[in-house]
Amino acid sequence: MRILSATEAVSPAIARMKLLLFKPFRLGRSWKLAATGYLGGTASMFLPFPLIYLLFIPFVWHNHAPGSVIAIICAAVAVMMAIYTTIFYLCSRLRFAFFDIVLIRGEFVAPAWRKYGAQSLKWALFKAALGSVFCVLIAVPLVPLARKIFVALNNVHLEHGQQPPPAFMQVIISIYAGIFALYIIIGIFALFSSLLSDFVVPSLALENTTLTEAFQRAGRLVRNEPGAVCLYTVIKIAIFLVGGMAVGVFFYIFLFAVILVAFIVGFLAYFLMHLLHVPQEAMSVIGIIAGFLLYISTIVFGITFANGTLYTILESYSLYFLGGRYPMLGDILDRTTPSSETNTPPPNHLAYAAPATPPVQPSDLP
Repeated sequence: MRILSATEAVSPAIARMKLLLFKPFRLGRSWKLAATGYLGGTASMFLPFPLIYLLFIPFVWHNHAPGSVIAIICAAVAVMMAIYTTIFYLCSRLRFAFFDIVLIRGEFVAPAWRKYGAQSLKWALFKAALGSVFCVLIAVPLVPLARKIFVALNNVHLEHGQQPPPAFMQVIISIYAGIFALYIIIGIFALFSSLLSDFVVPSLALENTTLTEAFQRAGRLVRNEPGAVCLYTVIKIAIFLVGGMAVGVFFYIFLFAVILVAFIVGFLAYFLMHLLHVPQEAMSVIGIIAGFLLYISTIVFGITFANGTLYTILESYSLYFLGGRYPMLGDILDRTTPSSETNTPPPNHLAYAAPATPPVQPSDLP
């Protein structure tokens, strides 16, 4: 496979998404693959958000609450962290499974799930450690600031109809400024974490390399082609933003269509039940239950499928960008792409993998 620039990798990525999800389109199969991509994509960043509730401890302590309250907060945080970490590991393993599905155009999740137990575990542990260090770094300035805000809010006593003092407004402005800055910092970390997954996961999945070797390969790529990596990052952000807007438009169109059909079917069902002399109360209960279930299923199906389609494009984009730079990856991409879907010229070589890596034989397909 020849080396594709960041712009050239966009078109085959979209084509591969169509091959995987829509050629042929089968509702159950396509939704399953999209859901796998959506859940796997959520594991790109480990951010232990349950720890945020520990910020309430200074406020509770300042108000001289009993120690049992603090113990309950700590226990609840520990339980939520255990649940969150378990879900993160499961989604990390789905991230590897989805890599395999997109790469070989697989149709089944279970075989890909069983294939990457060791690789996904060490990657999930690394991501958890990285996210924990990130949280500690942002907590250093955040915890004292939160304590000052809690104290300031607790010291403000407003009477009915009284205008808030300037100090109170300064605290409110500080809260909004801090939240905005926090979102920016977390967004940068999310992008960095996503890029790590793009450049490190292929080596872990295909060759089960050590984390050190996988990071060395990614480092060589960045050193050899800093401009290409920067352009890849910019285009990935653009795909995510534009795709996110398209996802929103698609979902609301889909929701409107479902509501329209549901209204017509509901009207016919109401007319039929009226002819059968079904009590009005029973029809109301049936309508509420059916409407609630339809709304929830539409939300789950629509959002999952739309976001899964976007994640499929992003995963395909990273594979095609790395394909010519990682011979093993490029060979598999070529063999799993129909000739009618590609017109790539003969390959040229830039070693992303170790130089000693042998060519991949058909029997080596994951």
